[in-house]
Amino acid sequence: MPRAMVKKLHIPLLFVVAFSFAQNKGYDFKAAENSAGRLVYNTPEKALQIIKKTLAQKDAHDTIYGASYNLYGTYYGVKGKPDSTIYYVKKSLKYLDGYPRLKVKSLMNLALGYRNKGDYNKSINLLEDAVAIHQKLKNNTGLATAYSELANNYSYMTDYKTSVDFLLKAINLLKTDKNNKQLPAIKQKLANTYLAQHNYEFAIDLYRDCLKDFKAADTDQNYYLTLVNLGNALSRAKKYTEARRILNEAANGLQTFNNSELKGLSAFRMGELEEMQGQNAKAGNLYSNAIENLNKTKSVHLIGMGGSYIRYLNDKKDHENALKIISIVEASKKFRYATREDQLTYQNAIADTYKATNNDKAAINAYQNTITIMDSIAKVQKDASIQEIQAKFQTELQREKNIALEANNMALQKEMETEKMLMLLYAFISLSIIVLILLFLRGYWLRNRLQNEELKSIETEKNLIQQQHQHEQELTNAQKEIIEEKQRELTSTALRMANYQDSISEIINKCANNADIKIADVKKDLQHLMKQKDYWKQFETRFNNLHPEFGANLSNRFAKLTKNDIEFCSLLKLNMSNKEIASLLQISHESAITKKYRIKKKMEINDDAEFEKLLTEI
Repeated sequence: MPRAMVKKLHIPLLFVVAFSFAQNKGYDFKAAENSAGRLVYNTPEKALQIIKKTLAQKDAHDTIYGASYNLYGTYYGVKGKPDSTIYYVKKSLKYLDGYPRLKVKSLMNLALGYRNKGDYNKSINLLEDAVAIHQKLKNNTGLATAYSELANNYSYMTDYKTSVDFLLKAINLLKTDKNNKQLPAIKQKLANTYLAQHNYEFAIDLYRDCLKDFKAADTDQNYYLTLVNLGNALSRAKKYTEARRILNEAANGLQTFNNSELKGLSAFRMGELEEMQGQNAKAGNLYSNAIENLNKTKSVHLIGMGGSYIRYLNDKKDHENALKIISIVEASKKFRYATREDQLTYQNAIADTYKATNNDKAAINAYQNTITIMDSIAKVQKDASIQEIQAKFQTELQREKNIALEANNMALQKEMETEKMLMLLYAFISLSIIVLILLFLRGYWLRNRLQNEELKSIETEKNLIQQQHQHEQELTNAQKEIIEEKQRELTSTALRMANYQDSISEIINKCANNADIKIADVKKDLQHLMKQKDYWKQFETRFNNLHPEFGANLSNRFAKLTKNDIEFCSLLKLNMSNKEIASLLQISHESAITKKYRIKKKMEINDDAEFEKLLTEI
């Protein structure tokens, strides 16, 4: 899902006024700070003139030099040049050892520079150092910002669970201060994470909230970049008309920043929209424009977006231009910095290109790389996808061997034809028999080799399945322990939970004790279990004995709430956490959070504390 590609670098407090006038009378450092900070994102070239003028002042205090070089790095971050960002922010750190409040902001800027370059591990280490300093300073706003940047790193590494955890930590720190300027940016990153997980509707809602905040704060670059992400989410949700309007507005707005990377991202998203709507010619032009702009800054996004463009060219049988794009991407040397998903997109695309151009060795190598990358990505469709790529790999391997065998046969045939005129019939027959025997033995050897490889592949897949089954069994046991614990705490729901758990346990035991059980039998048992409609009725009866007026009062006060919403609120009334509710209802933690968010939205309540207080009082 596509995510925010421009990372806003934090501007520290640049100057210590007491030193400014004492050391350089006549130069207003405070005014220079305000002007540079105001201009660096919207008109960075004017900001650069002020920064250079400040650094040219003689005998200024260390904090002035340190903060100015940090702002120099911010300028290059806006220009999409992470190497220059890293260079100047490192210079700033040499001046700030004794000033932790300034040093921590330079550390975070340096971390963002490494992340924009694709070095996620180094970025995470620097952000962890920043977290420690913010905790020591008891700076909740700075700590929340550091958590949000850590979340961005994990999101790029496709570790979405860790990313969401850090973002929720950050939001929890800032939720009491609704006017905090960092809160919209953190919500935007949470929206990016949901977009990457294909939760489009929730991502769209969050992006719209962020747009209001960025518009009010007059942060144009964040506003237009959020528009790009919103347009992408709308396209994925097949809301094409609105997506086109949003992406056009973003493209027009980003033109003022003269940032090639941002222009490339905007063009690529519009190209995706055109392709989704069957406008292939327009899509091709936009993809080409996107790659041209991304290549100017050697953006790490060349990998994933270049792979998508190569896939598009392969579909059009334009393998010549596909090979040119491969050359551009390879020359950028950004592959190892890209996300796993972008690497997968690229390797799969170039494998198909090499296959179509009869470069079998390169195709096989690309397919092998694809399998390796897929092994590291935890997705529901992982096993099926790996089998598909393995099939491609085996097909290409067999094709190469067949070509070699065919070439060998043709050589032997020509040799036999040349000698045919000179040899006696007996010699010709004998040679033919020998050749056939050799071919048979070679074919037998090749078949045995392929069978051995297939057996190894099957054994590997079997081990993976066994490990997955063991993991699922452990997860089932953990869920059973949680349910049993809730049974002891909530005796009023004991009958429902006992009946439900016993039915599930019978199915699990039947599966564990009978290796030959059929899936159809298990499905039949599960369907029978689903037909037992009285579980919630029993729960409602016992819950209403304790809280007889809860459901009616809640329904009367909030008419938009459905029966399922009131049942969900009943669980919240019992002080059950999102995680416990998700386990009880057999849904994901993220789905429970989403459900709670939508209920609050229907009730027109934004604050968690107010929501919990209302449920307690009803």
